[in-house]
Amino acid sequence: MFRSMIALSLLALAAPSVAAERITKEPSNSEMTAIFDADQKARQGPDVDWATVGPQDETRRKRTQTLLDVGALKSGDDFFHAAFIFQHGGSPDDYLKAHLLAMIAVARGNAGATWIAAATLDRYLQNIGKPQILGTQFHTGPDGRTTQEPFDRSLASDALRGTLGVPPLAEQEERRKSLEKTARPVLPTLPKPALQTLAPAPSARTFEAKLRLVQCGPIPGAEALINRTDLGWIVVGEMHGTKETPAIFGDLTCLASASRPVIVAVEQMTTEQPAIDEFIGSDGGAAAISHFLSSRIWTQPMKDGRSSEAYFHLFQRLRELRAAGRIASVVAFQPLYNPGRGGFKASDYENALASSLVSRVRQGARALVLVGNIHAMRTAPTWAKPAYLPMAGYLPAQTTINLDARWVGGSYWACTSDTSCGAQTVPSSGTRPARGITMDVTGGPYAGALNLGVEVTASPPQ
Repeated sequence: MFRSMIALSLLALAAPSVAAERITKEPSNSEMTAIFDADQKARQGPDVDWATVGPQDETRRKRTQTLLDVGALKSGDDFFHAAFIFQHGGSPDDYLKAHLLAMIAVARGNAGATWIAAATLDRYLQNIGKPQILGTQFHTGPDGRTTQEPFDRSLASDALRGTLGVPPLAEQEERRKSLEKTARPVLPTLPKPALQTLAPAPSARTFEAKLRLVQCGPIPGAEALINRTDLGWIVVGEMHGTKETPAIFGDLTCLASASRPVIVAVEQMTTEQPAIDEFIGSDGGAAAISHFLSSRIWTQPMKDGRSSEAYFHLFQRLRELRAAGRIASVVAFQPLYNPGRGGFKASDYENALASSLVSRVRQGARALVLVGNIHAMRTAPTWAKPAYLPMAGYLPAQTTINLDARWVGGSYWACTSDTSCGAQTVPSSGTRPARGITMDVTGGPYAGALNLGVEVTASPPQ
């Protein structure tokens, strides 16, 4: 039914408009033209300040809505211009309204509005969780990977696309490749310094592991990674403080340990290793929980996302997997770091993180690592001045996969200062990939993505 409705909309756009022939050409509204010109000018140039453009777009939408409400827009050009203003909105309702305005523009004699009518339809569909059907929408992520997905290429033919002013699929693919080539980040190549020697820290306990069958949440794309016998490190980078990332990491750990026990490494202080060992090795009862919650992980003054309810639930999941013979050790690897007189240096800290991780994980084991998303990069962040090598860049490239836990919109728990912590909100934007693992372009900061497939929710302190 949904596909049939969309097909009828496309036919209405592609068919000649009898009504258009009856409409006398109206003069364009000069204010609407000026609003459109300002909208286009704001998007020109290589260095667009989107933090400034966003509020300006909202102002332009409000004024355009007023012009619509009072009936000040008459001509096909007026509605064509208004469609672009709402196309640059931030919600599905904006995109649907833009589509309606574009259809009115076509009906009032502006044949060139067929493309914006197609583009607004595609954008609306993707933002309500449906695939686009014409191929006007391209999205380039921070890793430089450009995609049109989700995209149902079967509903509309290239002939119909041409009628709407949309290029055929072959040309779209060439454009996608061109955008990806242009947008792919130029990442500095850095030397890999020797790992520093750290002060001794409590060793992680090794548990006896006798595999038992357990139910794991499915993650599309995970099987291909798990079946790689040479893979020693699976690093997941997260924005701390969401409910969903620790949960999907638990699912990934469950899947990865189906054939042999794994080691799990978490970004917690090495001083808390005894408390972690005691809980992971316990029966998980009320006394064990109460004792574990008295550790510094949960009682420290500044409770960021690693002291969250979701992180505690992850520890409970890891304890259950240990009891099922799936986990050999749970390793805390955040070292005690003394920056010295020179002050904090990101390069030194990343080196210390890597040194602690490598020294605390048994050689030859498969380790799953949950760490902040910057630490999980394998190349220097493009914004870092001076450039430095993140933690994952120190791990052996041939036996390491680093995944960015990705989501589009929602909230997370974070500390913005030493005394202020709370839920931070990120608006939903762009396409929301389905849950699963996808691989990125070669040479980017991550080998791939662990897509959560949902808007995330902040997880407060335990």
